[in-house]
Amino acid sequence: MFKGMSWTSVAFSFVLYSIVFLAVRYGMVIEGTAWAQARPGLLMFTLPGAIAALTSKEHPLTIALLGALLATPLCLIFLHYYSLHYHAPLQELAFDTSAIFWCGSGALAVMLCRTLFWHSHS
Repeated sequence: MFKGMSWTSVAFSFVLYSIVFLAVRYGMVIEGTAWAQARPGLLMFTLPGAIAALTSKEHPLTIALLGALLATPLCLIFLHYYSLHYHAPLQELAFDTSAIFWCGSGALAVMLCRTLFWHSHS
């Protein structure tokens, strides 16, 4: 299943997803800027998925989801020990599954664009 997959792309997806997870989940965005007023929230998770899909033509969705699935437990462990915020376990589970969903959606959007662009030039 993982044969021929770029582990560099998985690592890149892992790092991007971790950064977005930590920034979005615990408000590490600078208050008072236009960025903080917009509150993009979970939609930010489409970026790691899309970038992961752009780095791989063969397995874009697998790479995006694998990076997200590997990064989520590590981010949760990190935040459990270094954060003062506490969220109910069901609330945390809902956020985590939504984040993984949006990461996969970013990869699917890139795959759709590639398919549409490829068919229009054929």
